[in-house]
Amino acid sequence: MIVPARRKLFVASKDMLKSSAAADSDNHTHVSSRSFLVFAAPVLTLILGKLAAFGIMTHVAAALPGSASLAAHQIALTLFFFISPFLEVISQTAQSFLPPFFVAAAAADSSKGKTGEVSSPEREAGILSLRLLRMGIFVGMVTGSLASLVPRYFPQLVSNDRGVQEAVRPLALPLLIGALLTAPVAVSEGILLAKRELGYLASVYVLSTALLPPALIYGVKLVKGPVVNVWWGFALFQLFRATCFTGRLWGGKLLTAVGRRVSKSDTGR
Repeated sequence: MIVPARRKLFVASKDMLKSSAAADSDNHTHVSSRSFLVFAAPVLTLILGKLAAFGIMTHVAAALPGSASLAAHQIALTLFFFISPFLEVISQTAQSFLPPFFVAAAAADSSKGKTGEVSSPEREAGILSLRLLRMGIFVGMVTGSLASLVPRYFPQLVSNDRGVQEAVRPLALPLLIGALLTAPVAVSEGILLAKRELGYLASVYVLSTALLPPALIYGVKLVKGPVVNVWWGFALFQLFRATCFTGRLWGGKLLTAVGRRVSKSDTGR
């Protein structure tokens, strides 16, 4: 894919630079090698961070005694992969539909100056973002509930081994919580990608991926518990990322709203 990508995206000569400058004046977007890599490198970090998290979980599950632990982990991981596409679709929707609103909001701020008032495109972007978040939580709850029913009540559908059935049964609850927490992670990730806050996304993934291996390895060794502890570690991993991403998007607004309510109550007294 490198050849067609270079032919269609990258500038190969000074003539194309001139034509690109003319196109930019007509509100067309110019993509250079540098701007493409600036976007691609953090996104690659996100993908590698996700793959590393699942690889670390599998490594820790494989180190537990007995073959049932790894089998139960693989069943839960497969069920989680069933849930993921439903949430990734909402993330892709945010990446597709939100950028024009953010570009228009930035243009409005630059033309009128920062007045402290929320522009119309920014307000519309906020409404759509909250709608996507609510939709993601609902979809995560429905798909997570359906997936968690399998290990909890119907483990015989995924394994004939009694030991595996007993090992996978406790994974239902952390699987459900992990799915619920993945919803705000996926939606917020799509919104942050649409806002081009790539450095923040990459830094959170690098930090969380660096903390996950020692937390899982030493945590599971410390409690010497079953494979369910691996999935509770994954739920905490998702909670950390969900807190970072949603806090970045809505934390300031939430604190401002709380501060206004506190000031109003103090004034009323």
